[in-house]
Amino acid sequence: MDGPNSIEFTMKKKEDVKTAVHRFWIFCACFMTAAAIIAVLAFAVTPAMVVMFTPALLVGAGVAWWYFKRFTRIEYEYVILSGELSVSAIYDNRSRRDLIKGAKISDMHKIVPYHTNEPLLNAPEIREVLYYCSDLANPDLYLAIFDDSKKGRIALVFNTNRKFMQIMKFYNSLNAIVKNDFQF
Repeated sequence: MDGPNSIEFTMKKKEDVKTAVHRFWIFCACFMTAAAIIAVLAFAVTPAMVVMFTPALLVGAGVAWWYFKRFTRIEYEYVILSGELSVSAIYDNRSRRDLIKGAKISDMHKIVPYHTNEPLLNAPEIREVLYYCSDLANPDLYLAIFDDSKKGRIALVFNTNRKFMQIMKFYNSLNAIVKNDFQF
């Protein structure tokens, strides 16, 4: 989809220990619920009924685990189309959720590198900080500050590359800073 008026950039969220712990707790929640229902059934009905419902409960727990674990595998897609920035989350390459849709780049107050401008996040006029990035240690993080009609002033932390930032600078040359040392 890259062209003179559009570009897209995708970055997978880094999987760390926290993500593994989330997956473990999702697994425990699904299968412990099934085990608790089986235990209650063991005291409430005949053993034949327990044997009959156990496979269905275990299959249901497996399906629930498969459904909920996808929320721990996230990819962020950043798209610029006709001067508007859109950000989507892609869960386990199966489903997409629009997080930001149609934020006008020309109306953004600042588009600056994150690591040198992190104190901007503590400004009193910023209502919400959205971290839609792979991890905060990535050297190619940027910070965009813009106004949203529903939420007020928002700070967006996102991954980018040189070409993506050059197009953002094209649409907002006064408030965008493009650094020279991109890794991607």
